[in-house]
Amino acid sequence: MDETRLLKDALRLLGAKKEDEEALSLLERVYRTYASVFRPRAVYSLLKIKEHSPEVRLEGYAFPLVGESIRRHLEKAEYALLSAFTLGIAVDQKIKELSLSRPSDAVALNAIASVYAERIADEMLAEERGKLEEKGYKTTFRFCPGYGDLPLGTNGEIALALGAQKKIGLTVTEKGLLLPGKSMIGICGAEPKDNEVKD
Repeated sequence: MDETRLLKDALRLLGAKKEDEEALSLLERVYRTYASVFRPRAVYSLLKIKEHSPEVRLEGYAFPLVGESIRRHLEKAEYALLSAFTLGIAVDQKIKELSLSRPSDAVALNAIASVYAERIADEMLAEERGKLEEKGYKTTFRFCPGYGDLPLGTNGEIALALGAQKKIGLTVTEKGLLLPGKSMIGICGAEPKDNEVKD
């Protein structure tokens, strides 16, 4: 993880100017003090697509993926790569703790954790996508429930299918929100490159 880029993006997320040395100094101190609470974990499942229309249906997955947005996202794909990621509950706990004693640290840590979670989740997912690309597939970006007309409640269905609570400690509320907060669930399509797919 590139610390300089991470902190610059966190600075931008806070709405501070890049010349704001005081804010950058705060972010640097907070990151170096509390980065140990970041405990990234992920779980994946590659499922064959058995129907693309009118709903997307996957082999071994009990729920249809509904909506025009996800149908378009996967329309050329043979497989769907389901993923769930979390930075861990310790981050939420530390932010809550700091909000009572050091509010500025809490705000800084929240910004850093948001950027860090996105970055490390992308890095971990890139390893899975790389395995597919070695087999002759190209992969689409991670499409998350709540994008377009894919219902936010799809989070719970994917988490259940992945066993995310048991495997990485990720739960989903009745409204489809993820706990811990620095978590994400998504779907990538795996499309065959022309005549390149290997067994």
